[in-house]
Amino acid sequence: MFSLPHVPTAQDLVDKAFRQGAKRGKIERGKSRMRPDRLLSSEIERVKQISAIICGDLKAVVKYYPSYEQLTDFQRHLLDLRVKKDRYKKSLAAVKWANQRVSNLEKKTLRKLKTIKDPEMSREFLGRSASYVKQVDKDLKYLIDVKKILLSFPTLSDEPTLVVAGFPNAGKSTFTRNLTGSKVKIAPYPFTTTDILIGRIKHRYLSYQIIDSPGILERPMKERNTTELQAVLALKHLADVFLFIVDPLQEIRPQLKLRDEIRDQLGKKGLTYVNDKGGKNPKNLPKFNATKKQDCERVFRECFDLS
Repeated sequence: MFSLPHVPTAQDLVDKAFRQGAKRGKIERGKSRMRPDRLLSSEIERVKQISAIICGDLKAVVKYYPSYEQLTDFQRHLLDLRVKKDRYKKSLAAVKWANQRVSNLEKKTLRKLKTIKDPEMSREFLGRSASYVKQVDKDLKYLIDVKKILLSFPTLSDEPTLVVAGFPNAGKSTFTRNLTGSKVKIAPYPFTTTDILIGRIKHRYLSYQIIDSPGILERPMKERNTTELQAVLALKHLADVFLFIVDPLQEIRPQLKLRDEIRDQLGKKGLTYVNDKGGKNPKNLPKFNATKKQDCERVFRECFDLS
């Protein structure tokens, strides 16, 4: 989804730039010239190389990390759950600042080297450019963490979308895996799914997107954790229709109350099925077995009213 560049720490970037700069300077010194001209030319090339590496890496971060304006509503809200918006914007601005400072310093240093012709002028450039980069070290490390979050975002398509919802451990992941063949991890404990997982299925040449959302508990919105809020976002922004799976081994009433909240407060239409694990079904809701592919396919067709 996102094409994000490698983000170095400040020390790694300075070390790489200075190392490559030294190599470039050595090559230039090896050319046959009078000694003063050779040393001056060497320092000029050294400064150029160091600036190119530092500015290249910093500019790539600013260019390829998405701004809030580039994100969809779903991505923007999902990012809000995982990182602080102001900190994200501030870190990108800090990296842009360091890039501009080093770029301006390079121009000033090269101008002085060519007019004053003192090779020692490059030493000031090395010290100040390293200082600018190290001032944004915390921002670079923060953006390394943000990169992991952005790359974990689901890859979405513009297709009819079914969001599978319900309490933790109701059988949502089992349904999605058996319906789509997706390699969704299954575990016999609550909150198995902590991220939004995507599967796809074709029916009569049309592709459908199946989203396995994290489990939600029936409680006030302000008490829900980040994992639950991801499910709410998927339902609100992505669902054309939702499938609410009831776990008969858990208390039924709060599950149906949650279902009603999704339907009424989020304005979504959907179907409710009990995952047949045994247990009670006091409301006589329709049943299916999430471990059986044929059952899952039947429920999918009914969700989209497909014959």
